[in-house]
Amino acid sequence: MLITLLNHADRVKIACLAQLVNVIAPIMTSPTGPAWRQTIYWPFAQASRYGRGAVLDLKLDCPTYPDKEFGDVPCLAAAALHDPQQGTLTLFAVNRDLKEELVLQGDLCAFPAARLLEMTALQGFDLQAANTQSQPGRVAPAKVDQAAVEDGCLRAALHPLSWNVIRLAV
Repeated sequence: MLITLLNHADRVKIACLAQLVNVIAPIMTSPTGPAWRQTIYWPFAQASRYGRGAVLDLKLDCPTYPDKEFGDVPCLAAAALHDPQQGTLTLFAVNRDLKEELVLQGDLCAFPAARLLEMTALQGFDLQAANTQSQPGRVAPAKVDQAAVEDGCLRAALHPLSWNVIRLAV
């Protein structure tokens, strides 16, 4: 959803969350205790923080998986934003594949001085993993060493069922 919104930023000017606290929300609370971030909090927070600048038109070529309703669905969903004021290029990428790692490669010829700032990922969790009051940090993004820029090309390994943020200085 976030990637679709970013990729259609020329038409979608604002997006809102219906529930901000409890039930289906990114933040949960307890009447007698603290608040904690749900897993969905992190992609929204990262898109809000780094989703600035011009959305770039990506040409994706990736494996697909079959879906009865939608046909062949790409395993990769991605959006890239160039923020000339900050001198950054940010790539948001989701590997939808349930089991296979996806190798992402991107030509950075438009950004010849690009260098990797960081890559973070929400990865390695089962589908039932959740943050709770007793384990508020069970699922959170972590810096990972799965990306590199070499010879004008970005290469990154995306674990199965992962949300990834790759930030480059350009």
